[in-house]
Amino acid sequence: MVPPRRVHVVPAPRAAPPDPSGRRGAASVALSPSTLRSPLPMNEPELPSSDDRLPGDPLAPSGTPGPTGVRKLGESPDTAQPPDGRVAVAVRLFEPEPVDAPAAAPTDGDSRAETDTAAPPLGRPVVGPCGLWLDETLTVNISKLPLPKLFDALRHDGSPPAYYLLLHFWMRLFGTGTWTVRSLAGLISVLTLPAAWALGRALGGRRLAAAAVVVMACNPFALRYATENRMYSLVVLLTTVGALLVVRCLQRPTFVRMFLLGLATGLLLLTHYWALYVVAAAGSALALTALWGPVRGRARATLAALCSGGLLFVPWVPSFLFQAAHTGTPWATAASPMMIIEALGEFAGWEQPSGIALFVVFLAMMAVVALAVILMAPRITRPLAGVLGWRRPVPGSRWATPVAGVALLAMVYAMVGGMLSGAAFAYRYASVVLPLVVLLVAMGIVAVSRSRLGLVTGAATLVAVAVLGTTAGAAGVLGARTQATVVAAEIRAAARPGDVIAYCPDQLGPAVSRLLPDRVYTQVTFPRWDPPDRINWVDYAQVNGSANVGVFARELLNLAGHHQVWLVWEAGYRTLGFDCQELRDTLELARPVYSEPIQSDPGRYYEHESLMRFAPA
Repeated sequence: MVPPRRVHVVPAPRAAPPDPSGRRGAASVALSPSTLRSPLPMNEPELPSSDDRLPGDPLAPSGTPGPTGVRKLGESPDTAQPPDGRVAVAVRLFEPEPVDAPAAAPTDGDSRAETDTAAPPLGRPVVGPCGLWLDETLTVNISKLPLPKLFDALRHDGSPPAYYLLLHFWMRLFGTGTWTVRSLAGLISVLTLPAAWALGRALGGRRLAAAAVVVMACNPFALRYATENRMYSLVVLLTTVGALLVVRCLQRPTFVRMFLLGLATGLLLLTHYWALYVVAAAGSALALTALWGPVRGRARATLAALCSGGLLFVPWVPSFLFQAAHTGTPWATAASPMMIIEALGEFAGWEQPSGIALFVVFLAMMAVVALAVILMAPRITRPLAGVLGWRRPVPGSRWATPVAGVALLAMVYAMVGGMLSGAAFAYRYASVVLPLVVLLVAMGIVAVSRSRLGLVTGAATLVAVAVLGTTAGAAGVLGARTQATVVAAEIRAAARPGDVIAYCPDQLGPAVSRLLPDRVYTQVTFPRWDPPDRINWVDYAQVNGSANVGVFARELLNLAGHHQVWLVWEAGYRTLGFDCQELRDTLELARPVYSEPIQSDPGRYYEHESLMRFAPA
């Protein structure tokens, strides 16, 4: 059912809402609202001054007092008496006109390829529990391009190509439906479990392997990105496989193992740029081992194999340098020392109550394995370790120090690199160290089971990790990720061929436009006028900072002519200040007959937006 519509007549400009935070695009620039940057469009009628405006309250129900000069719902036009000296504005609820066959109209400026996800017929709402949000839609829209255009699109997006190439061929086989594209991440996540088993067994036997599989399978972060069409599930898989190959090469280096390690390293570097930090950390640990460790020769061979993986990254270096200079992450928060704690908290899903409990369990298990390692290291403390039940080394504990060292060093490298380069931090980037954190937690569980607390306590801890992780992960898996499905359903139900749809900011365009029919509406984005299916991140902050809202609004209204204008907008996006609010206010003044059928709902949706509809002047 379409939600009730609020109808307004020239309301007073609304105050800007407080800046939200904690999501992609949250505002960090506090700009004061200013006067409109340019006059109203030249072809629009002159509006009354602020002293002569009609009241802006919603229309009252029939039979109740309403605003002066405004016809109430159900009232005859002859009975509405305008005040002296004013022109009555007849306002009605917008109702979709019957459409026999949608006429071809300008679309988003780019002839998008037809796919098997074409939107349903006009007027029929889009149904589905969870649509693709911005990042997922961008991934689909880039991956479905022909290969030469795909690489060029990635230069403007800021990502390496591995996952996009994999998704490109996946979609050629199975299509571009929502669940189809997400199933790739799910399949990759399933493949991670046997890799986690093999890694745990190589480090500490079957008991550690079983604990690692349970912790990985029930991890809230892993569950979330097993159901999201992004590269993070592939990052986790490649990191797990790479760690396994490093261990095997240190045990017995062979040509096949070293070749596979180089291949896994190269693919990881081509999947996400934060892989540079974990590879650098692993390389640092191997370099130290090659100088002073008991397996110096094997460490040198393993380090050489690790470095050889960089050869796969060399062809991508020109694109990487262009992205580093022009794209960046203008929508994220700056790197800081707290990012290490934040990453661990997000791995535990600490946004949920069960996730907070899981975060405490994670810390406790890491403390247990650290205690076991410390007590078993010098001879003087081994009697105390025996009292606690650790008469023999805990399975896998001799690897605990290098695993923890690589994970911590990778995060330190990322923090320092972000501070020096001005790059931002998003918690999902830390997926490169998730397998190492899983190993440490699994080692702690095994250490508990080997202590005087016994197998029962260790098993209970493992069950608690599984239950808490699954409970916290369910919120991320089942939660609504975008309000685009609701917005698109409203547009499809009420829009007419030739209507103009504007997105402010442009980050709202991909998720909504994916659910709309091609070549029926004219779709534009603020401020570049780009097609809505992709985002051009090149010099994004500078372009937004120099945008002129008044000029954009005038050209938008001229483009619409006698058609309706739909504005999909949200406040609080970084680098935009109050531009989207100003655009909304400008359109309200130029077209005083408007409604707001969809209001932003941040309490329910991860990506939320409002929808406004402006009748022809």
